[in-house]
Amino acid sequence: MSLHRRAIVDAEPPDIGFQAAFGFYLGLIAAGLVAVVGLLADVTTASLLATLPTTVTGVMIVGHVLAKRFHGLPELIGRRLRWRLACYLPAVGLVAVALAPGATPLAYTARYLAITVAMALLVGVTAFGLERLCRARFVEAITTDEPVVTWSYRPAGLLSRNGLWMVLTVFVVMAGVMSVVGGTLFGLLWLAYGVIVVAWTWSGTDDDSRGKSYYGKRYSLEMAPEPDEWGELRAHEYGVRLDLGRSRRFVPWERIEGIELTDDELVLKRRFRNLRCDRDAIDDPEAEAVLEALETARDAASRR
Repeated sequence: MSLHRRAIVDAEPPDIGFQAAFGFYLGLIAAGLVAVVGLLADVTTASLLATLPTTVTGVMIVGHVLAKRFHGLPELIGRRLRWRLACYLPAVGLVAVALAPGATPLAYTARYLAITVAMALLVGVTAFGLERLCRARFVEAITTDEPVVTWSYRPAGLLSRNGLWMVLTVFVVMAGVMSVVGGTLFGLLWLAYGVIVVAWTWSGTDDDSRGKSYYGKRYSLEMAPEPDEWGELRAHEYGVRLDLGRSRRFVPWERIEGIELTDDELVLKRRFRNLRCDRDAIDDPEAEAVLEALETARDAASRR
């Protein structure tokens, strides 16, 4: 049976954190609509600034009450990707409104652009927080059973080890150099930013096994996180749960096409992006046991 067709057992009323986030999210959407209508009606800036906080507060209270009465709402939103992406639709709509004067007879003023862009950013940031919160609530609700096996997680692969930061930094530095060569002093800002990122990455470490020592301080470009920054993977009845910092993710068994243990990593194969765990994060005697437990749990799920 597909994960999306399974009901969340004993869905509890949303907690106060979700109620506040959902209410604030609805309040900002309502404020965005009021702002757009006010701009089209040529309402003064002072009137808009006086109306928007009242709108946010009023709708936030209504959203708070609605969220409290709708049991299982955060789990419902967090269950499907389409519902989580739907949280961003109001922000996308406000972006479209901000760009509308370029394709319509509407007047393109600084006030219009500033207000619509500001509202789009506020709604977008709030939508991101709400989406992450709902996903975490769903993961908590679907993994109430005792895990079959638990092991430490350290991402494997270049991009997973923050190598993407270094790639982006290279592009930033190159853009800065090209800007300076082209006679734009603003490129110096990008150069300075790139140097700061590299210096921060090439930071001092307490691990004597990495990097080189200069003047009593050890430096390293090793991108792997420290042990206290590792996450945790847990195999449950319905899939694999990944806890990494404050992030909570869940991969159903039906989306895992295979499991492979190599000399370097444990790989949970998926259609789009494999979930790779550095084998060094798993105690070597336990690696085979973890693999066996995963395969047993996956086989049991396929028979249900």
